[in-house]
Amino acid sequence: MYNLETIIEELMEESLRNSAKSYLSRGQFDIAKELYFKLLKVQKRLLVLDKDYYGSLVVKTLNSLAQIYKEENSYTLAIKYYKHAIFIMEKMLNNDERTDFSILAQNYTSIGNLYRVEYKYEEAEYFYDKALSIYNGLSFDKYKMEILSIYNYLSIICDEQNKFKETKDAYMGALNIYQSLVTDESDDYQSELAMTLYKLASLYFRHNRVNKAGEVYILALEILLYLHQKEPIGYRATIASTFYHLGKIYTTQHEYVDGLSAYRASLNYYIELADENLLDYGSYVAMIFKDLASYYLSQNKMDMAEYFHFKLVNLYKELTLYNEYKYSLKLASTIIDGVRFYGQHTLSLYEAEIIIQSYMTEDIDDLLEEIECLRYEKIPVC
Repeated sequence: MYNLETIIEELMEESLRNSAKSYLSRGQFDIAKELYFKLLKVQKRLLVLDKDYYGSLVVKTLNSLAQIYKEENSYTLAIKYYKHAIFIMEKMLNNDERTDFSILAQNYTSIGNLYRVEYKYEEAEYFYDKALSIYNGLSFDKYKMEILSIYNYLSIICDEQNKFKETKDAYMGALNIYQSLVTDESDDYQSELAMTLYKLASLYFRHNRVNKAGEVYILALEILLYLHQKEPIGYRATIASTFYHLGKIYTTQHEYVDGLSAYRASLNYYIELADENLLDYGSYVAMIFKDLASYYLSQNKMDMAEYFHFKLVNLYKELTLYNEYKYSLKLASTIIDGVRFYGQHTLSLYEAEIIIQSYMTEDIDDLLEEIECLRYEKIPVC
């Protein structure tokens, strides 16, 4: 039965709850925390009246405290209160009708997020997986955006841990949702779908699944080129990278015509980008010049190989004007390659030597030794 003391405590509980919520909404965290701690004591005393009802209110109070500590960047305390709320919710699971499983999943996700920003990836992965296991038992359509968010976070942290299967599974889960969000009437989520395909393809590529990487890059490219027609600026770098990786894949598979076509398409995009921002994209143009020179050299097409070699030397000379430290040794090494592979005059080695001797790094000894060997090899026999 209710008595006067119980009625007063219920009124106090409601008053404290409303006041704490008000201070929280205004960002007055110290006062809000003090009120929530007082509220927690009252709610715990009222548990004897209705364990499920007041248990759910205790969970809300603990989550509010966790939210405050999160805002204050006190992640350890935020995790502590989220876990305390989870402990109570799991004890209430026997009464499915009054247990909000989505809140339990949200708490697991919140803990995962906090561990993620602290770079504790294994812990984050564990709590994300716990959240997914709950969401999988709920309505997919209702919670698919929450599920999508978890898959996107999992793809990042699993990739950071070099977990191929887990990263791939996260990308596949995200792709499944993005495909359900794409419609014929709207381009919404097309960009996200394309970028997820691109990331999945790059994952396959890094792990030497080149056939699968090629298939997925082509799927990504189809969407990217469509989006590029509507928004020419936003997708050039990703399209350039996609063509570049396809060029690498095709040449590895000895499909040289397709490989060269992909390389040249990539080069066109990167040159356009480099014309606008040489510092950010010049290195990508150099990378393709180097690959094309190597390709033509392997085919014994010396004129084309040397053409791209000279293009690379000139580009490095330009880039050293902006970042000498980053590009000077690459320029010197490329000049040395000209003597080694293309029979260029050894006088150019003096230029490389001057560049190299201005650096005091471990790499220069090998380069200087290389120069001496080339000079010795090129000495004419009397």
